[in-house]
Amino acid sequence: MGYSTNNYSQYVPQLYNNYDVVITSASYSNGCNAGYTSLARDLDEQNNTYSSLLHVFSAGNSGSSDCGYGAGSTWGNVTGGHKQAKNVIAVGNLDYAASLASSSSRGPAADGRIKPDICGQGTDVYSTYPNYTYNSITGTSMSCPGISGVLAQLYQAYKENNNNTNPSSGLMKCILLNSADDIGNPVLTLSMVGCS
Repeated sequence: MGYSTNNYSQYVPQLYNNYDVVITSASYSNGCNAGYTSLARDLDEQNNTYSSLLHVFSAGNSGSSDCGYGAGSTWGNVTGGHKQAKNVIAVGNLDYAASLASSSSRGPAADGRIKPDICGQGTDVYSTYPNYTYNSITGTSMSCPGISGVLAQLYQAYKENNNNTNPSSGLMKCILLNSADDIGNPVLTLSMVGCS
């Protein structure tokens, strides 16, 4: 089900209650290092109200931008306040050498928290493309659905072992982040999901 970025979050309660949607995955921007916005607050409130709900967002592709964080270009350029919500997962882009792609937005969040939360393969991903074709695409819009897919598998495994009950999103976020491999960034601790 596709929704525009202007009305996306208002439909989440209906999708959660009527269709058991527990993971959302979206790649859109609404400002560079916009801070903790009203949309971020709304997403955190949804997470508290709907205990299994987990929002996953691309971190953005502004890796060389200076968004006024105060540390110069390549710092604090996550593209959107909603991606800085405390209970969402923001996903960065790794290349095939498991290094942060130069185009990938990076944190920290405006208030100093580590963002993105995790990184995934997002460089030269062979994916669907308009007009029923395929193409090699690069960006956090490619790494975000990969991480969402890993989360879907974790949710399913939990349900199969717990009487078809959904886990809490906090548990799933902890499992994802704590089972990822550290990519060894000496400045910020960034992690990636190993899908081998």
